[in-house]
Amino acid sequence: MSAESQIQPTKHDFSDIKDKASWAFETLSGMYGPDLAATQLSLEHEAYTLGEERFHKALERQIDRGEFADNATAKHVLTSLVPMMMTAFDNWVEYQVTKVRRKHVGLQFFQMVKSENVAAITVKIVLNTVAKKGPQSVQSLAVALGRGLEEEARFGRIREQEAEHFNKNIRKALNKRNGHTYKVKFLEKVEAHMQEANEIESSWTSWDSVDNDVAYHMGIRLLELLIESTQLVEMKRENAGNVKLDGEFIYLTQAWADKLCNRAFSLAGITPRHQPMIVPPKEWTKMIGGGYWAKGRKPIPLIRVRSKRALQRYRDVSMPEVYKAVNIAQASAWKVNTKVLEVAKAIMKWKRVPIDKFPTADREELPIQPDGIGEDPVVLKAWKKEAAGVYRRDRARVSRRLSYEFIIEQAEKFADYEAIYFPYNLDWRGRVYAIPSFNPQGNDMTKGMLMASVAEPVGKDGIEWLKIHGANCAGVDKVDFSQRKKWVEDNEELILEIARDPLGQPEWTKMDSPFCFLAFCFEWAGVVEHGELWESALPIAFDGSCSGIQHFSAMLRDERGGRAVNLLPSDEVQDIYRLVAEEVIEKVKKDLIEGTEDSVQLITNEKTGEITERRILGTRTLAQGWMGYGISRKVTKRSVMTLAYGSKAFGFTDQVRDDIIQPAIDEGDGAQWFPDAQQCARYMANMIWDSVSVVVVKAVEAMLWLQKAAKLLATEVTATKKTKKNPEPEILKPCMPVYWVTPDGFPVWQEYMKPIQRRVELMFLGTIRLRSTVNIKDSDIIDGPKQESGISPNFVHSQDGSHLRKTVVKASECYGVEFFALIHDSFGTIPAKAGKMFKAVRETMVETYTENDVLDDFREQFMEQLHESQLEKMPPLPTKGTLDISKILESEFAFA
Repeated sequence: MSAESQIQPTKHDFSDIKDKASWAFETLSGMYGPDLAATQLSLEHEAYTLGEERFHKALERQIDRGEFADNATAKHVLTSLVPMMMTAFDNWVEYQVTKVRRKHVGLQFFQMVKSENVAAITVKIVLNTVAKKGPQSVQSLAVALGRGLEEEARFGRIREQEAEHFNKNIRKALNKRNGHTYKVKFLEKVEAHMQEANEIESSWTSWDSVDNDVAYHMGIRLLELLIESTQLVEMKRENAGNVKLDGEFIYLTQAWADKLCNRAFSLAGITPRHQPMIVPPKEWTKMIGGGYWAKGRKPIPLIRVRSKRALQRYRDVSMPEVYKAVNIAQASAWKVNTKVLEVAKAIMKWKRVPIDKFPTADREELPIQPDGIGEDPVVLKAWKKEAAGVYRRDRARVSRRLSYEFIIEQAEKFADYEAIYFPYNLDWRGRVYAIPSFNPQGNDMTKGMLMASVAEPVGKDGIEWLKIHGANCAGVDKVDFSQRKKWVEDNEELILEIARDPLGQPEWTKMDSPFCFLAFCFEWAGVVEHGELWESALPIAFDGSCSGIQHFSAMLRDERGGRAVNLLPSDEVQDIYRLVAEEVIEKVKKDLIEGTEDSVQLITNEKTGEITERRILGTRTLAQGWMGYGISRKVTKRSVMTLAYGSKAFGFTDQVRDDIIQPAIDEGDGAQWFPDAQQCARYMANMIWDSVSVVVVKAVEAMLWLQKAAKLLATEVTATKKTKKNPEPEILKPCMPVYWVTPDGFPVWQEYMKPIQRRVELMFLGTIRLRSTVNIKDSDIIDGPKQESGISPNFVHSQDGSHLRKTVVKASECYGVEFFALIHDSFGTIPAKAGKMFKAVRETMVETYTENDVLDDFREQFMEQLHESQLEKMPPLPTKGTLDISKILESEFAFA
């Protein structure tokens, strides 16, 4: 009887990755010497050993928690065995109903649950159980199966009978609760409330109270059916003759144990944890083979796509400018900023760190239990609510803590190298991403810890750019450049004090980007001491001002929208979030005077006929609440930011509720302003939508136009209507993907396919997707709604990806910039070259939209693909405004 889990995959031998006889070693030795070559290949080898170790740890955690069936190792087993178990169960039930006089004790209960759910629960619970360490008794597993089935029947009826209520009000709250016990307790309360309101048909009677041990007998029957249909497990009697230990135990059959171990072995071998490089990355010349030098188990493609079939499309595509940009970007030499690293290591040990949401080592203490908590249910409920907040924050703390520890561990590991490099590739829309987990596109701590390997004298201009960068890091970025520089000059004493003693002067922790500001302080101390000769390697970034709307405004020459996102020169920084907030305030003020009064809506329960009242807040009440709370740029920011990425009024509702209203209520200040969170959120969402549609009208027009195009392309046109008698009419135009090419030649295929699968949703065991063909991930049927909703964000992301790549090539070839710090709409380099980057990013924006009409090019491509009957449904291109694109060259704040 083994105490070990049967899932024990063997470990890989990755030694070939660092083989000194390999082509990679010989090539690197010739370029950088044998020592660096050996170390680089050891790092690439280590990426696989670290990845395998991480995979095994995650696997062990899931096995210990009884969640093995959720691991990738078991998922293919689950999807292949559930249909087999379902067939066996259906056949047995039919036999019981039609052929057997004395029915199984649990037949009536079995019939309360859909057969596919019965099968999914059986396979999932058995896999979770048999993967655990030590022997698992048949009796305990049978009871667990019976109980699992009863819980599904009991709480599943809430989902089935009141689907709309469940999806709207219960699902999210259920998912927030951790642990099976908490989920059950929560649903018991929901059930009680719904019974009181006559919202579900019946109260629940425990199965075992109807027939003793019925759950056990049902579990035994399910185990028998599973063994007969799948041979997944087997029963063994052990310790015969020993009264205390004698019993029947359940094990995976050897064949299935081997299959699962082999799958775990395969998956562990292709999950590398990629790291920075200590030699320049291998240049990309084709779809596979760039970045890392060794031939790993899982070759990295230039473009991150879902399948080999999708990657094949790019095989014969000529896009020299794209390859050039990625190769220039990944050749940037970096190093670790050891001063920032030492400070970060020190504050990781502090009990309390003033940085917002910094994950300290110790967990937050639970609130002290007040007197009378045992007698007064109101007091108990209030304490529990406060305690739940502590638990919720602690889960987030642990996750962030692990992330911060990993950042520091990687920074320490590479701190002694003169130069490190980050290989890059692209997502399918053309956005540039670093491949290692630790990279310059990370959080503020990561960015603060990295700098260029090669420093250059800052010079007069570099000092001015450094001042602007320092103010930006401090959060002083909504004022003009002269005010930002003055802020640094006025605070120079504090900056130098921080540089001298950052642990003794923690004011830097309160800044907008604390670690980047700390790095600036160290740099500024060098400038103060050495002046223009100070050699600086600090990355200085120019960020787009709400870049999605910038691109839409530029392509449609929208003067008002362009001004709002700083495409036109201005003495003041234009803040689109504040502009929208001001527009909202005007509309809300109008409602204060002319708004509607509160009313009462009578709701009739269709099943019971019971009538209940619901208060409908009038627009005057809603307006009063929002004016009382205050309508600032914070209220509008996220909604406006996500507008260009396809978010609409209903999406704004969730954002406003989650970002503004709920935190205000949690902090004890919101209830007085927001008597009904959902109604208040919906009101503000509609206000923001109406206001932003005025401020950036052309962006909204472009989004709607793109969505219409995608919808028509994804719509099938048939000769006659589909009917039951005519299920397969002649297809005149099939559903089609959306295709376009960016200004620098990157082709984009947007092709969301409907998966060939059936969702089995279980109350406590998650969602299982059963594919009709296990090896096929997607069907060949296009998902029309997803094509429509995805086009706006994907189109604009492809444009900002093109702009970034064009900027890299321009800055390198025309201005000699060799170091790039890039994050989608953020363009960084060292202070000595910052002025040149400032020019390059603007010049490429102007070139992009004067040399290309991206919407017209897109239209030309797809109009030929539409059926003639669809042509009149396609509206004309939105009209262009009067924005002078060349003015971007004179705008200080477009990228600042």
